Amino acid sequence: MKAVIFDKDGVLVETFNLHFESYIKILSKIGVKIEKIDLIKSYGMKPPEIIKRMMEGKGRKITERLAKKLAEKKEEYYVKIAEKKLKLLPGVKKLLIYFKKKKYKIGLASSASKKGIEQLMKVTKIKKYFDATINGFEVKFSKPNPEIFLKCAKKLKVKPEECVVIEDSIHGIKAAKRANMKCIAVATGQHSKKELKKEKPDLLLDSLEEFNKILSFLDSSS
Repeated sequence: MKAVIFDKDGVLVETFNLHFESYIKILSKIGVKIEKIDLIKSYGMKPPEIIKRMMEGKGRKITERLAKKLAEKKEEYYVKIAEKKLKLLPGVKKLLIYFKKKKYKIGLASSASKKGIEQLMKVTKIKKYFDATINGFEVKFSKPNPEIFLKCAKKLKVKPEECVVIEDSIHGIKAAKRANMKCIAVATGQHSKKELKKEKPDLLLDSLEEFNKILSFLDSSS
C-alpha cells in the first residue's frame, strides 16, 4: 500500500448528531420532519442527495436545484454549531503521525462540504498530515459510487489498488470496493459492527485504537 484515504464523519470525528440537528433545522422550515433513521439510511452520501432522499421518503418531490440550495444552508448551519465541538476520535492522531512518518500518502475523501473539511483541519490542527482532500461538492456522484475515492487517488498520484480506505458507513465500504481499493471498516459511526461485516470489508475494527491490527493488515497487504 502506498496511500491511505480517510473518510471524515464517523472516522476522524463523530459528528452525526450535529449533522442531524442541521438537517432538522433546515428541513423544518419547509415543513418536513425527520427522524435519525431517515439520515442513517443515506449517511455517507452528498448533502443534496441526502436531502433529496429524505424528502422523497416523506412523499415530497424536490428539484436538484432546491436540494443543492438547502444543502448549502444546512452546511452553513453545521459549520456554525460545530466550531467548538470538533474533537478527533481515539486513535486518529497516532495513526496520522505513523502514516506520515512511514511516507504513506494521506488523503481525505468526504461527502462533507469544503467549509466543513477546512473547519475540521483548522480546529483539530491536522491539515499538515494530508496530501490531498476531496469534498462532496467536487464529485458528480455520491457514495456508493467510487468516484470520490478514484479522484482522491488521482490527486495523490497513486493507483486505486495501491490505496486503503478507512470508512465507517455501508455506502463508503461499497464505494471503496468498487474503486478496487482495500477497505478498513471502523464501527465508530452510525452502523454497527454486524451491519458493516455484511459488506465484507478487508478489516473490521471497533475503533482506530486497534493500532497493531491496522499495522499487521498493512504489512500483509504490501
